[in-house]
Amino acid sequence: MRKAKILALLLVLFLVLTFSCAALAQNFPTKPIRYIIPFDAGGTNDVLIRALQRPLEKELGTKIVVENIPGGSTKIGTMTLMNARGDGYTIMSLADNSWVSLYYGGIYDLKVWEKLTPICTIASEPFSLMEVRVESPYKTWGDLVKAAKENPGKLTCGGPGGGGVTEIFLYEICKAAGIEIKYVPFVGAGAARTALLGGHIDLRNCQPGEAIVMLRAGKTKGLGLLTEKRLGQLPDVPTFKELGIRVPVIALQRSIWGPPQMPKKIVNIISAAIEKATKDPEFTKVAETQLILNVNYKSGEATKDTIANFDKEFGPKFAASRK
Repeated sequence: MRKAKILALLLVLFLVLTFSCAALAQNFPTKPIRYIIPFDAGGTNDVLIRALQRPLEKELGTKIVVENIPGGSTKIGTMTLMNARGDGYTIMSLADNSWVSLYYGGIYDLKVWEKLTPICTIASEPFSLMEVRVESPYKTWGDLVKAAKENPGKLTCGGPGGGGVTEIFLYEICKAAGIEIKYVPFVGAGAARTALLGGHIDLRNCQPGEAIVMLRAGKTKGLGLLTEKRLGQLPDVPTFKELGIRVPVIALQRSIWGPPQMPKKIVNIISAAIEKATKDPEFTKVAETQLILNVNYKSGEATKDTIANFDKEFGPKFAASRK
């Protein structure tokens, strides 16, 4: 008799939770959504999401509150998301590839992408452009390599965070070139750019979209680009392949995530709204023209598969590079 009462109570509890979740999803959203960016303002992630903000507000019918939470090589923002309620009112975006390298670099003690809820991917982009100030004595990649060989470990390269994809691929490029350059981590691309223009570092490793304004303005010069072929927007910047540097060419995936255990119906509502928002002409213009991204929406499941495959292919390389 007692077992029957317990089972009946559990059944009632299950039904209450089920109907509560269904009602929550049906009315979602009823208040503003917090959108975390785990970097400071001014980088690709920040500019991209602020361009998405207006059309996404239109599609969801609520306000999107963008909040920059830099620090800890994305860890502070990511842990804020990890500890948030899975009700759809806190989401975050970043280049998810960075989580993989940060995990193998010891920044994270767990594979956070396996715990968080993938909502979708909105864009991808070519990765790793090395730039210097236009006043720099290094006018070509060859000039920089020569100086680095003459002064091992003296040259400095800035970039976001520490232990991420940007740092790992700097070391991969340097290893292939037979040189040693010290990596200097910053809270984001904007801070690294300021340090470069101020002459506090010798070069910067960044995404092309983060450099294009300074390159076009003649304030910086691109020495090498980690792509299969030259970009039409930056025809004067050679690829590292042209320069004889053989390292894997990757694309960064700009994806959007929620806390653990988000209800599938809420994920679907947000994902569908984001897919429509990415078709907004102004968003597309910013993403493709200003940031040099490829707008290519992918579902949460596809996002999960992409990062799992990236982990499988590059995880061992990141691990080996840290030994």
